[in-house]
Amino acid sequence: MEILYLKEHLSCLNYRMNSDLGFSCHKLDKDDVYLIDNSQSSCTLFVIQGEVIFTLGKYEGMRIIQKEMLFIPQNMKTQFKSVTASRCILLFWDKNVSVCDKLFLSALPIKEGKADINDGILPIRSCLMNVLESVNLYMDAKLLCKHMHLLKQQEILLVLRGFYTKKELSVFFSSSTYIRKPFERFVLENYTKIGSIKEFAHLCNMSERSFNRNFHSSFGQSPYQWLQRKKAEQVEKMIGTPEISFKEIAEKLGFNTPSHFTAYCQKVFGMSPTQLREEMELKKSK
Repeated sequence: MEILYLKEHLSCLNYRMNSDLGFSCHKLDKDDVYLIDNSQSSCTLFVIQGEVIFTLGKYEGMRIIQKEMLFIPQNMKTQFKSVTASRCILLFWDKNVSVCDKLFLSALPIKEGKADINDGILPIRSCLMNVLESVNLYMDAKLLCKHMHLLKQQEILLVLRGFYTKKELSVFFSSSTYIRKPFERFVLENYTKIGSIKEFAHLCNMSERSFNRNFHSSFGQSPYQWLQRKKAEQVEKMIGTPEISFKEIAEKLGFNTPSHFTAYCQKVFGMSPTQLREEMELKKSK
């Protein structure tokens, strides 16, 4: 099936070829390896056909077979390898889903004790498979409107709410930013509001030493390393938006002068802001 009026879609601001949020469809040959970049949001892996082995944080060699799904928390290093020729859909959850959906997730009971990762693998029931197949059809036809991505996420949440038990969903989303450990949730919700690690620790009502220890235990690296990576991600994302001037980026992200911002980009990305934006525009045009 081909999309009608493609030029009209391409000229629309809501039409997107690439995005950090929403759905992406993947066909993998046997032994193909795919590394998931979920630095921007939590995601869900749906295995439509075939079988894959995945590494999720400390868990290695776990298997997901056809018609199963797995929730993957934000910033958890994950990769999967296809055991057979496979077809998968990744959903990078958009935090702008409607408020009632957020309340639904936050209202789920928190599972007590340690969760077995296998408990977090749920079957893709027929009603959910129908939604996913429609997503695949739209993506193949290049119907990539951001409203489609949001509406289909909402539809998936409605299906989960209607056809999966609260017990199943509480385990499935047990590492979600909505119901994960309070410290991790606090960090993810507040890191953009602070100017230093000392300030972060104070905001969390902890000594700096305790904050550093808790942070490393939760995120696997020091607060400084994590915040520097987050800052680089923010800079890169904003530079990739041509409508935002370099002066605005520098002011919003706390650089003292334009030259300070330029020096930062040279150090982190190996090129000036102008060169980085030109390179990103070139990649988009290919």
